[in-house]
Amino acid sequence: MSEIIYDRTDELLEFAVGKIGIGTFRDDAKAIGLVDGERIIAACVFDTFSACDVNIHIASDGSRRWFSKAFGVATMAYPFIQLGMRRITGLVPAKNHDALQFDLKFGFKIEGYLDHALPDDDIIVLGLLRENCRWLPQNYRGA
Repeated sequence: MSEIIYDRTDELLEFAVGKIGIGTFRDDAKAIGLVDGERIIAACVFDTFSACDVNIHIASDGSRRWFSKAFGVATMAYPFIQLGMRRITGLVPAKNHDALQFDLKFGFKIEGYLDHALPDDDIIVLGLLRENCRWLPQNYRGA
């Protein structure tokens, strides 16, 4: 049975870096993870915090069965309820069709397209507003 964890940020960041294929996260990065025993199966990383917005990065072990409603609620409660953010921004390489499909099903909307933003790809800009986040109880969705 999987468990949501909040206290192993360094380990979760290392997992996410390996899965996402980026060099590192910003110094302000925080992570929420999903483990099966001691094995990390998913990590949700938040960084680039501002007064109203935070960037999100999601990494998994590649299986199709890691996501749960509880993980969706936990990962959205942190930025929207605990921190009071108004929105979350996701930047997805245009070639990463699986990530884009996941994000759109999760509730993100496409907000823009950054041509040549990566050495071999473009970036799709996604946003999720607090009032549109179906993972939050209705009384927490107010703008």
